[in-house]
Amino acid sequence: MVVVDGEPLGMQDLVATDFCDFGSVTTFSWLDRDARGRGLGKEMRQAVLHLAFDGFGARAATSGAFVDNHASNRVSEALGYQRNGSDWATRRGEAAELQRWRLTRERWSERRREDIDLVGVAECRPVLGLAAPDDH
Repeated sequence: MVVVDGEPLGMQDLVATDFCDFGSVTTFSWLDRDARGRGLGKEMRQAVLHLAFDGFGARAATSGAFVDNHASNRVSEALGYQRNGSDWATRRGEAAELQRWRLTRERWSERRREDIDLVGVAECRPVLGLAAPDDH
């Protein structure tokens, strides 16, 4: 959940399937319309990418946004994601085109922020079936 000044304004998901085999995660977020345009979407994504790459040792992250969601697509581009094809999804009962994005660990490292602290990740790793950082 994303909370600013005590107000819940959005959410950021981090999802993986067979992470131990593939090392890949997918991010998804939603931000209240009134909170958009303030840089929160970029902050949210940077935080969850830090968790994925630094905390969990991910090798790649993917994301997607409808082609007309210019703000979300700009966030992906600004954070170093590269275009990775397109797909279709249902939006409000209608088919809509998605732009897919992919970010490698190496590209993330080039833009990595040093002001994000992870707390409690080591304790979560065994619960998620992840080896200690030195073991991956």
